[in-house]
Amino acid sequence: MNNIKSWLAVSAVLFSTAVFADDRPSPPPGGGGKPPSFSEMDQNGDGVLTSDEVDGPIRDHFDDIDANGDGEITEQEFADHRPPGPPPSDQ
Repeated sequence: MNNIKSWLAVSAVLFSTAVFADDRPSPPPGGGGKPPSFSEMDQNGDGVLTSDEVDGPIRDHFDDIDANGDGEITEQEFADHRPPGPPPSDQ
């Protein structure tokens, strides 16, 4: 009887360890899931973003953000861009 209880206790501990193990990478320091600022993405400091300087959702929507179609995103274009999604509700 004690062997069964011991086996169950050990199994429970091992199972819970496997269930709660987290293999996801940690977010970047100071990021907290917050997207980088314009100046953080402007790697060469020229005041515009090119497709080589961005990744993720910004790269996916680069042409939408680049309002004048010149292949560069200015800080104003970046600020003016609103990510696609439902409009905020008034309720």
